[in-house]
Amino acid sequence: MTQNITQEQLILLAYGELNAEERKMAEDAMNANPDLWNFYQSVLQSKQLLNTIKEEPHPTSVAIISEHSHDSHTEAV
Repeated sequence: MTQNITQEQLILLAYGELNAEERKMAEDAMNANPDLWNFYQSVLQSKQLLNTIKEEPHPTSVAIISEHSHDSHTEAV
């Protein structure tokens, strides 16, 4: 039986979100299809790059959200 593996499934594999049976099917498909293997490798590289990003919200944004939250709580009381 041939199982079509989607790019979404390969992304889920990269994030450890597939069960054992799905993982095995994805791995078998990648072993049979170099294009799937190449896509999976690009997903892993992108994931690694995304994990290096260190972003924090601007202090003004935090202040606005905090103020809005406080105002909403005051109005509800």
